[in-house]
Amino acid sequence: MNSYRYRVTVEALTGAKGEPVEGRTLSFEAANHDDILGIVERMRARLPFDSDTVASLGVGLKLFSEVALMQRNDPMFATIRPALGEFVRGLKQRPETVGSGGPGRLL
Repeated sequence: MNSYRYRVTVEALTGAKGEPVEGRTLSFEAANHDDILGIVERMRARLPFDSDTVASLGVGLKLFSEVALMQRNDPMFATIRPALGEFVRGLKQRPETVGSGGPGRLL
């Protein structure tokens, strides 16, 4: 299967009470059949959220849905699959906001 490869890094900046945290980082590589960076840019044209929120949603959704797709025979994903498909279809049908980058495939 052809796929894009990504390095995902999550770096802790603060703890639950806002205290600074240093040196806590998680980094891993992941494959995905979609251009996640392009998808996030297109999502920014359709969703009324700030840029970081859209990036969190787009990256999280694409990483999760790729695992669900690759592990589709695992019963753990059986209950979420229909809802995930419905959510993605609804997201794809959202109209672009005024002044966005133009039409394009969202997900």
